Amino acid sequence: MRSEGHRVPIKGFIETSFIDWKGHLSSVIFTGGCNFRCPYCHNSDLVLRCREMEDIPLRHISSRLKKFRHWIDHIVITGGEPTIHKGLYRLIEGLKKQDMSVKLDTNGSNPEILKKLVADGMIDYVAMDVKGPLNGYPRWCGVEVDIEKIEKSIRFIMEGHIDYEFRMTIVPFLHKEKDIYDVARYMAGAKRFFVQEFRPKNTLDPSYMTIEPFSPDKLKEIRDNVARIIAEKDDATAL
Repeated sequence: MRSEGHRVPIKGFIETSFIDWKGHLSSVIFTGGCNFRCPYCHNSDLVLRCREMEDIPLRHISSRLKKFRHWIDHIVITGGEPTIHKGLYRLIEGLKKQDMSVKLDTNGSNPEILKKLVADGMIDYVAMDVKGPLNGYPRWCGVEVDIEKIEKSIRFIMEGHIDYEFRMTIVPFLHKEKDIYDVARYMAGAKRFFVQEFRPKNTLDPSYMTIEPFSPDKLKEIRDNVARIIAEKDDATAL
């Protein structure tokens, strides 16, 4: 896997993970930079200070993958937001040449890039974060967002071109409980939709570190309700 022309800023690398691709032992690449500014994001360094972080050479990652080749043949590309980088395709192309299965984590803001990667067989699994009801996206993301692009990504993924999951991180005071169920109704029929617990650590907006996550009992209640809604497989309604 050659590094010439590589433009993706790799700011983190985990050699072995049991949690980033369910059911698989995988390695994880973290790209720097993001086009969103979600106040509750716990990867604030990758979003706000990635230029200050040292780049991890691609040759180092390649050598480590070769060393663990007998145990690891799955890799996750996450961030930040990987699809903002022009060199993403070439990075994945190099990983595929090493016979790696690739999972992409994305916020769904670049549907055309997603479609190209899927059409060319560059990725094997996609995980898309849905931040909240689409009509409130600027609030969830901290910036203005092209909602049509988010919708295109959701629809494309749900058409079943690739194995997938959707995820929503729920934050007390930012999300009302109704917001969570509105998203679930919109995603009704999705193959996988996970409600993720908010972690008040190293958040992009420091004030969010004072927010208590939902209690375990409340989180279970919400997840149970969401699971019932998703299983209904009704036609999606506008958010």
